[in-house]
Amino acid sequence: MANTSAAQTFELNLEEYWHLIVRRRWVIVFSALALGFFSWLFAWLHQPPPMYSSSAQVKVEQQTDLAEILLGRGGAYGYQNLNTYISLARSYAVMKRAAEKLGLIPKGLTDEEIRSNEDYLDAIEGLRDAISVEREGDTNILTITAIAARPEAARDMAQAVADALIAYNIEDKNRRVFEAKRFIERQLKLVAERLREAEEAVQRYREEHGLSTLSVAGDIASKMIADLEQQYRQESARLNAISFALEQLKARLKGRWSYRAVTVGAEVSPYFDELNKKLMELALKHTQLSTMLTEAHPEMRELRAQAADILRAMVDELEKQVRLSKQRLHDIQMAIETNERRFLGAPEEALELQRLERTVRLNEELYDMLEKRYQEILIREAQKIQEISLLRPAMVSPVRINPPRTGQVAAAGLILGLVLGLIIALILEALDTSIGTIEEVEEYLGAPVVGFLPHFSRDEAVELFSGIEGLATRGSRLERQMRLVSHFAPRSTLAESYRSLRTNLMFALGGKHKAFLVTSATAKEGKSTVAANLAIVFAQQGARVLLVDADLRKPIQHHQFGVERAPGLAEALLGQLPWRRALKRFSDVMLGHMGVDAALMTPGLDQLDLLPAGEANVNPPDLLASDAMDRLLTEARKEYDYVIVDVAPMLHTSDAAILAPRTDGVVLVYFIGSVVRAALRRVKQTIESVGGKTIGVVINGVHGEASPDYARYKMDRYYDYAYGEEATRWGRIQRRLRRSWQKARTWLEQLARRRAKV
Repeated sequence: MANTSAAQTFELNLEEYWHLIVRRRWVIVFSALALGFFSWLFAWLHQPPPMYSSSAQVKVEQQTDLAEILLGRGGAYGYQNLNTYISLARSYAVMKRAAEKLGLIPKGLTDEEIRSNEDYLDAIEGLRDAISVEREGDTNILTITAIAARPEAARDMAQAVADALIAYNIEDKNRRVFEAKRFIERQLKLVAERLREAEEAVQRYREEHGLSTLSVAGDIASKMIADLEQQYRQESARLNAISFALEQLKARLKGRWSYRAVTVGAEVSPYFDELNKKLMELALKHTQLSTMLTEAHPEMRELRAQAADILRAMVDELEKQVRLSKQRLHDIQMAIETNERRFLGAPEEALELQRLERTVRLNEELYDMLEKRYQEILIREAQKIQEISLLRPAMVSPVRINPPRTGQVAAAGLILGLVLGLIIALILEALDTSIGTIEEVEEYLGAPVVGFLPHFSRDEAVELFSGIEGLATRGSRLERQMRLVSHFAPRSTLAESYRSLRTNLMFALGGKHKAFLVTSATAKEGKSTVAANLAIVFAQQGARVLLVDADLRKPIQHHQFGVERAPGLAEALLGQLPWRRALKRFSDVMLGHMGVDAALMTPGLDQLDLLPAGEANVNPPDLLASDAMDRLLTEARKEYDYVIVDVAPMLHTSDAAILAPRTDGVVLVYFIGSVVRAALRRVKQTIESVGGKTIGVVINGVHGEASPDYARYKMDRYYDYAYGEEATRWGRIQRRLRRSWQKARTWLEQLARRRAKV
């Protein structure tokens, strides 16, 4: 077959692609994991700040009217639709209450103080931005949602806004009740104090003047005057209520501004009630606009001006009623004095006592009236209007509303890394100048592949030899067993590979006497192990075999067979002794480090003679190029069926090039992926340039990941094809059980030795 160029490529099928992926799996896995990890790290470092949400739900119920609160009158409040309540929930009034509850601003501040401080305004606006209010479908339920950096903060904000909205609604709908209650409480304290003083004055007057009864005239005078005094008391109460409301209204106009209705503890006039109703309508409109407009907006200023006009009209009306009430009081007082003068004939002491008792009765009646009103107010307060009620409180939600997308980014990075790894694997495969398949070797070198040997690791050797009685699973003995596997495990797949190699070489060599070299391109490719096992399998067939260790630089055959290194080939070539006396025969192997039992384990080793390397003190090429080496090979061909010469690697020495033309051919051992294809071709060209012949190539270290051929030929299991019990599944199970038992026994022996030392 003609040589092809280095650029020769083969069409890849799916199976070859798969083996390429398996062979470069660590590149692909590393690329995927690295890119996936860095993608995750990048996403984790650039993730948004954590945000949490919490929601509270409130229910809005319509109230059509407000029952009479004070003086038998009441007002009707119109039902505000849900959109108004949604705007009210985010209004300034509600946000202010919620901010105070959360501690964002101090409590008790006026609107002017808050507006003059930018920090307070920012706190309220920040709270408003974090709150959203939505209606649940077509129901009358509102969901108040807060968003914050901590789940507890989101819960507190949502709950604070819900509570502030409920409190504002209660206060707004029951403002007149609360103001009337505060007014009556103050009046009760004043009247109670005056009643006590009047009673004490009557008691002292009776004791000082010894009075116990009144005259008839005094009784008549007292009855008439009592009626006038009752009118006086009623008018006085009305005047006090109007005067108090007038002071509050003037104070509001001067600085304490608000849109709330004016509450008076007595009936004023129909005109005043109409003004109060207009003020309430402006208050509702202000609440709606405050969610969208600031106080500086023209529409808001116009609204404030209208409210101010109404308040000034109410002040005028109250002042008018105060003047009328004072005039009525003056008229009643004059009537009382007139009646008192008409009864001057009554005893002076009795009249004075009557006056004191009338004061007591006046205060008693006034106190009873206020107490009755106070009880009515308490009842009204217990029945206060509440259009908004809490349906579901806010709770802590540990789930982020903006979870980091680290998982998705990492998955994308992992997938991208797999793609990148595949691309890198293809590039590396394209740049890889080593040979990985049988077809590549034969196509590139133009030499047949006479055999391929599976990869044989130490762990696999332990598994193999643990099922064979008498073999070691550790130490130097395990090393010898791995190198001479054809002798120690003749039923293994690896031994079958050497027997297949033997058969191919027999057909390739032809003739009766054969002498061939076993070499490699570089070191550590297994050429000495191949030479030793070839010698064993030829000997097992019954042929007389001579194994010559011509690697005078780093000989190893004497170590593999457990014999002495010298005397050997070097001494024979130097003429120190005949080469036949330097041979190591079967008896030497049995008496050597291998031992009798190991040497007799497999028949056929008695047909094998070993000529070790010896101790070379001169240049090895000079010895191998000598006439003594020619005579040795000529004589060995006559006495042995096969002469196998183990020689040093060709890229490092010229030993193989010297011996190649003196033998029948060269078997080139190539450990898959160890050298570039150009170096392997150079070795073959060197053999041919010196007149040698390349019998074939032995591919060593083949496994399914490195070579698709190995998996295709189903040689990736050592025990798939063997003899005896190892060929069955039960045999493999027995072998694993024996291995486990041997490990346990070894561990027990080591433990016993440690205890013995202690």
